[in-house]
Amino acid sequence: MNRTVFAVAALVSSAVPIGAQSPVRFEAIARAQADSGFAGVVLVARDNTVEMEKAYSPQTGKPLSVSSRFNIGSMTKGFTAAAILGLRSQRRLSFSDPISRFFPHAPESKRGITVFHLLTHTSGLRGHSAGAGIVRREGAVNAILAQPLDYPPGTHYRYIDDDYQLLAAIIEVASGVTWEKYITTELLRPARMRSTSFQGGDWGHKGANGMRSTTRDIYRWLTAIRDGRLFGRAETLELESPLMHVRSDPPFEIHYGYGTRVYVRNGRVTEVMHSGDGDAGHSGIARVLSNGMILVVLASSGQRRGTTWATYVAQRLLPRK
Repeated sequence: MNRTVFAVAALVSSAVPIGAQSPVRFEAIARAQADSGFAGVVLVARDNTVEMEKAYSPQTGKPLSVSSRFNIGSMTKGFTAAAILGLRSQRRLSFSDPISRFFPHAPESKRGITVFHLLTHTSGLRGHSAGAGIVRREGAVNAILAQPLDYPPGTHYRYIDDDYQLLAAIIEVASGVTWEKYITTELLRPARMRSTSFQGGDWGHKGANGMRSTTRDIYRWLTAIRDGRLFGRAETLELESPLMHVRSDPPFEIHYGYGTRVYVRNGRVTEVMHSGDGDAGHSGIARVLSNGMILVVLASSGQRRGTTWATYVAQRLLPRK
């Protein structure tokens, strides 16, 4: 898996009351982290207004700006999941469809895996990013499906890139265009994301990761979902729904959603989060707060104390409690 992290989260509270926090305080926290090695871009918005967007360049190397692009890693899964939701809305597929509908030559033991299983990482596949290094779609699909099943589909959660590589292939079969073109036409353009691109190459960079973006474009993506510019109200709410229970982290129950992780507290969704790794030490995290606040952090400085710099900085800007 790559070394860029991107997470999407919705929070209700932090160590300091959210309403009491100011751009000045956020900038002071980010500046302190930059003095300790953080390099990246931080964006803070509230009520549809960007209050802070600032780049922190590394002490050595190429300077960063607010328009710098970062590999957003597994945040790509959120786009792939949204594309699948869009295809369902267009009646081109159903979540209950078995993969044999799209891959007629799938091995018998894998034919019962459904689109929903892939979305929720419950396919049962062993999962070693088998599509990596393979350029042709058919070859990547065959390699992924040649892996053994470690458990029956739908019975166990395991986060693997292979599931979303298969979803990218399903998008191509169902839509008749490439994964990149469908994402661009149906999601990026409506969200007015002008600085987001694709890494390209083999199937290790399709579906599960392989996109590059900026803090401002990620902000546009989050607000496009929140404002209902991509889907109807029902689909928008569905994108934030908990689907598969992953683990308990008191006081939260953590679920997997549509390319996201969903935190539930006292029966109420309080946070929607996704993280992943990308190239060259890049990392990123975005948080959408229930009071209309959005935080996006993208970094290029590797890790800090065993976690990515973006996650580390975001946790200090808005601690989860």
